[in-house]
Amino acid sequence: MRPNKILMCPPDYFEVNYTGNEFMKGNLNNVDKHQAVKQWNDLKIVYENLKFNVEVIDPAEGLVDMVFTANQSLPFLDKSGRKKVILSKMRNLQRKDEVKYFKSFYEKLEYEIIQLPDEIEYFESEGDCVIDYERNILFGGYGYRTQKIVYDFIAECVNYKIVSFNLINPVLYHLDTCFSVLNQDTVVIAESAFDGSGKETIASYFKNIIVADEDENLNYFVCNCHCPDGKNVIVQRGSKKFSEDIKKHGFNLIEVETGEFMKSGGSVFCMKLMFY
Repeated sequence: MRPNKILMCPPDYFEVNYTGNEFMKGNLNNVDKHQAVKQWNDLKIVYENLKFNVEVIDPAEGLVDMVFTANQSLPFLDKSGRKKVILSKMRNLQRKDEVKYFKSFYEKLEYEIIQLPDEIEYFESEGDCVIDYERNILFGGYGYRTQKIVYDFIAECVNYKIVSFNLINPVLYHLDTCFSVLNQDTVVIAESAFDGSGKETIASYFKNIIVADEDENLNYFVCNCHCPDGKNVIVQRGSKKFSEDIKKHGFNLIEVETGEFMKSGGSVFCMKLMFY
């Protein structure tokens, strides 16, 4: 079942004050906070206009990346329809304290909280887990921010089929920077992120593969787009090839501005979490 709620975190404390990925280099202390607030609010309105219930988690001072709500938790329904959530273990020290605030959020909603075992050192949830809700498949990336072994643990908890990929491009550090499921037939990918085996696996699951132009992906984060309902594709404004591809495949394109957040390596998909 596709979730009908969106979780977002206001960018009250958002800034780029450390270098955690290639996109952050050259952008230290270079965030226009007024523009960041406007961009965040505009994205929130897009989801509300699509009839999603947008809930907000309070930001915490000093946690500059908490705005990227895709990364701290993996919520799901078990076979009996009970709400559960697996909490992340963030790879970068600067982000580790974010998770406890999400734990409190889910406890208030009476989710069952699942903690990762000690042997799993890092896992960044829906930064590396992209879910096909139509077919009940969790596509998982590993290599930079998530360990491969986590998927054995997740498989014991969730009601999804698990399909995992080894990510090979360090610039595209999360699966959501190089892979976006639009519907059960269509996916967007950045080819440079996957080895031959990964590309073969993708081809076996999707009839339509939209291959992003590498420069467009780096400049407009097109693989970080989000299709929350199988019809509307929300993406950073500016791409040409990608925009044409989306329309050609019958989707409605919704362009937004997320430029301030791209300075930290995130765009639309990173800034939201679908939950129940």
